[in-house]
Amino acid sequence: MSEIHVGQTAVRQSNPPEPDEGTRPHTENGRVGLLSPSFLALVATQFFVALTDNMFRWLIVPIGSKLLDSREQAVSIGAACFIIPFLIFASMAGFLADRFSKRNVMVVCKAVEIAVLCLGVSAILMQNVYLMFVVLFLLGSQSAFFITSKLGGIPELVRPEQIATANGVINMASMAAIVIGSILGGVLYDRTGPLGLNDWWISALVLIGVSVVGFFTSLMIGPLRSANPARPFPWNPVGQTVRDIRMLWSNRPLFLAALASTFFWTLGMLSQVNIYLFANETLHVGQQRDVGILLGVLTIGIGLGAVLAGICSRGKIELGLVPLGAAGIAVTSMLMAFVPGGVAGQPAGAGFYWSCCLLLALGMTAGLYDIPLQAFLQDRSPARSRGSIMAAYNFMSFAGMLAASGLFWMLSGPLGLSSRVIFFLGGLATLPATFFIIRLLPFHTARLAVRLLVGCMYRVRVKGEENVPDGGALLVANHVSWADGVLFGLACPRHPRMIAYAKYFDNRWLSWIGQLGRIIPIGSTRKSMIDSIRAARLALQQGELVGIFPEGGITRTGQIGEFRPGFLSMLKETNAPVVPVYLGGLWGSIFSYEGGKFFWKLPRRWPYPVSIRFGPPIHDPTDVDQVRRAVKKLGSERI
Repeated sequence: MSEIHVGQTAVRQSNPPEPDEGTRPHTENGRVGLLSPSFLALVATQFFVALTDNMFRWLIVPIGSKLLDSREQAVSIGAACFIIPFLIFASMAGFLADRFSKRNVMVVCKAVEIAVLCLGVSAILMQNVYLMFVVLFLLGSQSAFFITSKLGGIPELVRPEQIATANGVINMASMAAIVIGSILGGVLYDRTGPLGLNDWWISALVLIGVSVVGFFTSLMIGPLRSANPARPFPWNPVGQTVRDIRMLWSNRPLFLAALASTFFWTLGMLSQVNIYLFANETLHVGQQRDVGILLGVLTIGIGLGAVLAGICSRGKIELGLVPLGAAGIAVTSMLMAFVPGGVAGQPAGAGFYWSCCLLLALGMTAGLYDIPLQAFLQDRSPARSRGSIMAAYNFMSFAGMLAASGLFWMLSGPLGLSSRVIFFLGGLATLPATFFIIRLLPFHTARLAVRLLVGCMYRVRVKGEENVPDGGALLVANHVSWADGVLFGLACPRHPRMIAYAKYFDNRWLSWIGQLGRIIPIGSTRKSMIDSIRAARLALQQGELVGIFPEGGITRTGQIGEFRPGFLSMLKETNAPVVPVYLGGLWGSIFSYEGGKFFWKLPRRWPYPVSIRFGPPIHDPTDVDQVRRAVKKLGSERI
């Protein structure tokens, strides 16, 4: 039993067919839940990977600043050393994730990390700044292999309906680790002196100790089968990367999702590096602590947005969140340009706190934007080549991040633009992206908007969703109010094609809504009825859900009327079952006929409680009364 509130359930994917079992992941013990030891071990391991990377990075960057006598140079080299491995080793990471067990790849990565950190401590003791950056490059390399297997492993560890939530949890853990790791890296630097030599053993103990703990948590990840044991070794890494990107390109929905996510990471990197300039130039808070607060707020916002996206997508992949998140990114980025400036030499003022609020909102909307895209990529990627798909996606994302660094240099350097203008341009660039996404996802955008509206008016409790089969099925429900079709559609595990009177969609706008929802219109003429039956039959044969109210109209008494027999004709040559559905609690709502009128009455409660129950499938029903009795029986059950 579950409840539908604002954003809690959503269409998994309306128009494209569900992937067949051949695209599902290969697991040893079957997919598990979010609270299973295996998935929690993956979350913990990802946390320790991000924690170790950021602790070491922000320990050696200030040390490198002293040794190179240039903080800007140390920061730039550090960023490049960490990002470039994701580009160089993308094809190899994809190969390992497909060829071997993703769990085993992650365990080996953690073992290698321990050895790399031992080398890192040695580099600090030798005061060899170039070896420090080589170690950071090696850490970035093992992270590239780890993250590719992690992204591909999520849909193999959890059930399909939990993929979005799983991504939200893991991203929240990553963002928390980034914040904590950045802070602890600074603490280690302060504790061990300007060159990291005072009490150096503290840094060694913390870094290696955390890495060892992460290694042991990786051992607790459940066993996963190799997705493609016969995959050949990519002797030409560059050519393999090109082939991986071509594979992604050949699947248009996956490529567009990867491209949209790449836009997120590119804009995210631009915002991150711009915060340093914004803090000094606009807010006049030059202390590292204040800059860290701003970055931390943005990072925490992304983590919170990731978790919120997972909650909103519970049981589904809610692509409707993508345009909503994009609109939020655009608005908050542009508002950053109008934050009040600070005064040099004075404590942080109103501008600083407004910036924190906006950066938190920017991060949250960014999380709402990216999590559904990641979940879609993971869920829709063929299992045998999921590693290659994730590798191509990582290559695109980190190439975008690298490009963002160059773009920031051009905007702030040669063009001489202020940090305010850079934020404004980032938001402005997101507006056409938002409209493009809405155009690509009109159904998902409209569905989310309807869900938000419905969530304000109704509190819907749903029972028996598991009775809806994966293939085609005819959903037969009682008809109580004008809101039935909307509530019915939102409650279904998959978007159903509803059968409705054609005259309702004569209006241009309503016609567009009907086309968007893929309504099957039915008229009063014999030809129209035959065409509707054929359309419904074809949809059932193609594995879709079809919904119908066989009473032929809204009840005037609150009782279930007689069922018309036409829906039985839709089942011929389909092998599709009938799933009885009961809509309860709607009699007396403002859209019902209680009191002898529609609409013009006040709601008794707000939000109005409604129950929707899906009954066991009926195969080859003998007559109309059998289905009507099943629907009526559902009405007598308690929810």
